[in-house]
Amino acid sequence: MTTLEAESKGLPPQEKEAIKSVSIPSAKVIDGNVHYVVQVQGAFNAWCVLKRYSAFEEAHKEFVDAFKSSFPSGAVFPPKKIKLFQNHSSPEFIEERRVLLENYLRKLVAVKNLAKHSVLTAFLTKGKQKLDIKEKDEAMPEDVEITDVSIPATRIMSDHVLYQIDLVNERKRKTYSKWCVLKRFTQIYEMDQKLRQSLAEDPEKLATLPPAPQKKPKLLHDHMDPTFIESRRILLQNYLKKLIKCHVAIRSLIVLEFLGVQ
Repeated sequence: MTTLEAESKGLPPQEKEAIKSVSIPSAKVIDGNVHYVVQVQGAFNAWCVLKRYSAFEEAHKEFVDAFKSSFPSGAVFPPKKIKLFQNHSSPEFIEERRVLLENYLRKLVAVKNLAKHSVLTAFLTKGKQKLDIKEKDEAMPEDVEITDVSIPATRIMSDHVLYQIDLVNERKRKTYSKWCVLKRFTQIYEMDQKLRQSLAEDPEKLATLPPAPQKKPKLLHDHMDPTFIESRRILLQNYLKKLIKCHVAIRSLIVLEFLGVQ
């Protein structure tokens, strides 16, 4: 296929096919169906594609078959959920699936040989559209006590899981700029509920909070399953990253005390 033929089919030229980075910043509901906005950065240009979950599901099967032993173990694909038990149109469900799909794609693209594999590049270029450039996120205020947060690891106990929350305040001296706390999911969930209760009389501020972490019934989910733990780690990390960017939350004593700010 020539360069012109590739471009006419919506594909980047051969030398541009390697994917440099990918993200799913948002989702759109079109004709009652959820489409995830996938932003792709190639070697020389950027674009976006809209994909439904069903398209991801079909592509995942192709990826597993094509990549075989090269398929990264950390690329956890979010399983299909039965609509009888889960509202697929709820903001919480859409956000959860968005985060997990984004992590899944990023794990694939992080493997150099896979980032330029024809099966992956075909999926990420089919139906490509012009990328709307948005303004950068607003800089965090100078007086905040936490500038970054991550959950890089978990600790598996006999009957529960502890999530290692690493925190950073880059504006403090190096000796005091980093610390970590260990928390169970239940503790994070209860902190979120306490924060929401404190804002119950102020709907405008309450609306600025990110979606709350979702409880999963043990009857339907094995909470000690490695895949479940990894998915929950990814979702909690996304929640906390959004929480510290919320001006209301990052100044709340409920949040600061919970995250170990002295």
